[in-house]
Amino acid sequence: MNMGKFARATFCNHYRAMSSHDTCEAGVRYDSFGQMPFNQRPCFRKDANEPVRCGCDLVQFPTAEEVAEADAWLDERFARTGKAREKIVEFCGGPWKRGDGGMSGTIDCPCCGAKDSLLFSRAGYNGHIHAVCMTEDCVNWME
Repeated sequence: MNMGKFARATFCNHYRAMSSHDTCEAGVRYDSFGQMPFNQRPCFRKDANEPVRCGCDLVQFPTAEEVAEADAWLDERFARTGKAREKIVEFCGGPWKRGDGGMSGTIDCPCCGAKDSLLFSRAGYNGHIHAVCMTEDCVNWME
């Protein structure tokens, strides 16, 4: 399952970042709200129990089931990332310590099992890891 857009109980399903888009996915222009403060627009609510605000006939918030499904998907992604990161740290000889050099390589992916498919680099400067599995929709991250 690919959750391209995460269900958040506090954001309308149609919301797209106002910094990158002039409209939401439903086509409502953000400038139609005038100078209304960001947190008072109908696109948002403080929590799932807050009533829907007036001002947009197309506003639609995710159901509790959709939020739970998105949260479970995200939890699973974080668990896979942790599993892959642990194997990379093990391959590198343990946790990074000041003075360690950088390292990069390829290992078998512990998440999907594909041979030599998890490409990684660990920075010598701070130990941050960047990694991607060559299997589509497996794991990838940057620290």
